[in-house]
Amino acid sequence: MKTDDKIETDVWLEDFLTELLELSGMDLQIEELKLEEETRTFTARLNGPDKARAIGRDGQVLEAFQHIAVSAAANAGLARDRLVVDVDGYRQRRDDRVCEDADRLAQEILESGGTCDLEPMSPRERRLVHMVISKIDGVTTESVGFGDDRFVRLLPSS
Repeated sequence: MKTDDKIETDVWLEDFLTELLELSGMDLQIEELKLEEETRTFTARLNGPDKARAIGRDGQVLEAFQHIAVSAAANAGLARDRLVVDVDGYRQRRDDRVCEDADRLAQEILESGGTCDLEPMSPRERRLVHMVISKIDGVTTESVGFGDDRFVRLLPSS
């Protein structure tokens, strides 16, 4: 499938997610499907009675939906478009919390001069922490560990 136009990706994503949700057995619907034209990011926001199950513990089920959609899109020839699957605004709430925690912990590092290891995070969340901390003088970050155990360490700048 060639996608030089937004409609094809919209239609593909809506059809794919509708079928995936049906197969999952969860009572969810696509509440909104929108395109951020500048970044060619398609965001599908899901909602329904099973939204808590669709998010899962620490967003793990949501990440699985995201991974499946991105992999299927690549197989369908849609690799140039970025796809985001969200449930009831969970991603924004989680991103806000990660940023607030990173900022708060950076202030503690500035006061104490010590280091702080954050919990293991997804690559997207680790990147977010690195970006937040890069704007704070006196604190730096490094990623430590491998796979699902990879985390960010905050430490004073040299």
